[in-house]
Amino acid sequence: MKYTPLRSERLSDKVVSQILQLIHDGELKPGEKLPSEVTFSEKFSVSRGVIREAMIQLQVLGYIRRKTKDGTYIQQDIFEKLSKPVSDALKDATFHDLLDFRDSLESKMVEIVIDRASDEEIEEICSTLKADGSSLPGQFSLDHYFHYKLAQASRNIFYMNFIDTYYDLIEELAAKNKKQEGSLVQIAEEHEAIVQAIANRDKEGAHRAMTHHMDMVRIRHHAKEVEEAN
Repeated sequence: MKYTPLRSERLSDKVVSQILQLIHDGELKPGEKLPSEVTFSEKFSVSRGVIREAMIQLQVLGYIRRKTKDGTYIQQDIFEKLSKPVSDALKDATFHDLLDFRDSLESKMVEIVIDRASDEEIEEICSTLKADGSSLPGQFSLDHYFHYKLAQASRNIFYMNFIDTYYDLIEELAAKNKKQEGSLVQIAEEHEAIVQAIANRDKEGAHRAMTHHMDMVRIRHHAKEVEEAN
């Protein structure tokens, strides 16, 4: 088997990626028992704590299962799980369900950004406030791009995946919400308050600014519902 020593931040995410690649390449097979934490630790040149964190991520995603006093096994249906879009499991969610979850997630995420992001990364987030919609990569809206850059600065793959999934889902669950909610100027001001708190390394302020932003999204969405009902 081919293993590459890892030496960078968020090593557990990289371990997860390599293990999934080994499965994809057929070097680790569905139903197979995984090597021990000690073996993985030696192969990847990382601590057992990093391996343990990676195993937790894989278990949460449903890719592995642990048997008490036996070991850890790759799920038999892992290829089906890998090919199934995350959004399929969330079809019954409402826009409000997603927004509630996003609120709790991103309010914590900004605190993690403050802990992990470099000054250069924070400056890059600041630059999104001046971005022109026509210059954004792919199909990003300004709001999507801003929140994705925050997630990227957290260096947590789950945050990044959730932001992308969220913006995909609101198109399916509530197409009317794909439009920018409310005044672009007001949204820009809310984004600026979040970035300013992050730049000041002010966790409480960043948490408060993000919570306010999500409250305003709710208010704007409710106003649209009332308007369309009349």
